[in-house]
Amino acid sequence: MGLKLNNKMMRFQPSFLILGLSVLAFNTQASDDWVLKSKDLTLAKITVEDSLIARGARVASLDSKQRQALLEELFIRESLLAKQASAQLKPEQLAVLDKQVEEFRKGQLSRLLLEALSLDKAPDFEPRAKELYEARKATDYYLPLRLRVRVLEKNLGGDEVSVRKQLEAIKQQVTEGKVDFKAVVLAESDAVDKKLTEGDSFWFYQGQKLQAFYDAAATLSAEKPLSEVLVFEGKAYLMQFIGRQEVMQQTYAEVKDKILLELTEAYKEEQRKLLLEQFHTAFSQAEIAPAYQ
Repeated sequence: MGLKLNNKMMRFQPSFLILGLSVLAFNTQASDDWVLKSKDLTLAKITVEDSLIARGARVASLDSKQRQALLEELFIRESLLAKQASAQLKPEQLAVLDKQVEEFRKGQLSRLLLEALSLDKAPDFEPRAKELYEARKATDYYLPLRLRVRVLEKNLGGDEVSVRKQLEAIKQQVTEGKVDFKAVVLAESDAVDKKLTEGDSFWFYQGQKLQAFYDAAATLSAEKPLSEVLVFEGKAYLMQFIGRQEVMQQTYAEVKDKILLELTEAYKEEQRKLLLEQFHTAFSQAEIAPAYQ
């Protein structure tokens, strides 16, 4: 049972690294040498930190719920370990445990060696990284004009004139500071998701909205925060400026690390497959004792 617990704790998937720590770091001073105290047990800070290192996790990567889960797991583990004196284990159980631990260590060590060997003869990826940057510069590393507005949406219902007048009146009241645009959206908008989004369009660029909508939003600014009333497809819209992010071309320096990581990972995976194939071939040619065939 000890090995199963240890294996579970050591072989975290990235999405599971997230077993967490509660009071850690946020509720204790940096100089404290403990993380949790009860009447029977004190969980030392070094115990928690060593466990995180073994799992490949960091305190900063865990939220409160995740920290709480890890802290509870370690508390239970240390509480059980504290009872070793009263719960006598048989020598044969401990001997098996030693073998299990050694097998686990060998498995982890072989994984690390495979990763190291896969990068042993890795080339300088920077020339290729520069080539990829040039090839992708106009697409992947080009950020178009992005806009964000708050939208008051009204159904025309066959009476465009009265809806226009209503939105014009609202625009006038907002301009004069008599009403808050967000409050009006929540009270008056016919959009089905108004309570969830409060009329926020979130960031969008050309092609993600109808062209007329995009064109109207593009005219807005902090100096001109409200649009004209826009009518199309049976609805009328009034927009309020939230933000604008101008066209931006990312430089090679800004994306270099990302491209190099991409190239390194691709190379490592390819070399890993080649190494494993070599081992598979060597295994297929090896002689196996009759008792194990």
